Amino acid sequence: MNRSTRALAGVAIAISLASPAFASPAFDAFRKVCGDTHGDFSATKAAADAGHWVPTEVAPNTMEGVTIDESLARQITVGPARLTLFAWHGSKGTVQVSACTIKLTQTPFSGLADDAKAWVGFAPETSSATKAVWRYTETGGTKSAVQKADYDKAAAAGGLDFFTVSQLGAETVLDLLKIKS
Repeated sequence: MNRSTRALAGVAIAISLASPAFASPAFDAFRKVCGDTHGDFSATKAAADAGHWVPTEVAPNTMEGVTIDESLARQITVGPARLTLFAWHGSKGTVQVSACTIKLTQTPFSGLADDAKAWVGFAPETSSATKAVWRYTETGGTKSAVQKADYDKAAAAGGLDFFTVSQLGAETVLDLLKIKS
């Protein structure tokens, strides 16, 4: 193997380690549009456009008291699953809030919860047969759990993320909410 071939092989290995493949292609779609964008609405919109998500209409679901600056609703089919995206960003006073929610059909909760745990890198703070919740902050690509007493500190630093995977009837919902003060 010559030097350039070894270099290319090294790059391929580094890329595969940096972007793990998940058991569910639907979770991978969530990661690309919501997770990798870190609560940045413009990046979410660009990722949805690049992923060929098509415009759709959804019943808006935002936080009470938050003034919404911009939102989008998109849809895509991944294998047998239909994914519906609703993302928005806004503010409540000086606090910046963004959310990226994907509702999925034909995708079991348990597989998505396992993928979510692998993506976050640690067990959820709370978990049941139909819901798993993580609260974390991210520094340099590493997610760290945040306890309730440290929410304000995390929000003032890099941001506080609330990530929920839940089963609601026939749909599974992946919801990522980011708060920055």
